[in-house]
Amino acid sequence: WNVSVPAQAAGVAALGEWEFLKRAREIVSCERAWMTQELRKLGFWVCPSQVNYLLFYAPLPLAEKTPAHGVLLRDCGNYPGLGAGWFRVAVKRREENKKLMAALAAAVGEA
Repeated sequence: WNVSVPAQAAGVAALGEWEFLKRAREIVSCERAWMTQELRKLGFWVCPSQVNYLLFYAPLPLAEKTPAHGVLLRDCGNYPGLGAGWFRVAVKRREENKKLMAALAAAVGEA
């Protein structure tokens, strides 16, 4: 795909934003660790991760229950090698991550 001249200039400028990149990595690292801990408290198995999302296993119909709490989960049951009970969530800011954990806790309580 072609990239416009303004988009190219923006991309080049973004490459120089080292402080933003450093801070974003710190936030993701901290939040990923917190989310992993919280998911494990709920009894879920969490795959080790170094990226801005987490893959976890929970033998519950979470994707059916969380929308009532304002959260949609990525059901990974159709991924090759996975099956029912596998989910992926993005690592976001603490406020958003707390909302996710509250929805998951409520869904666990309903199951």
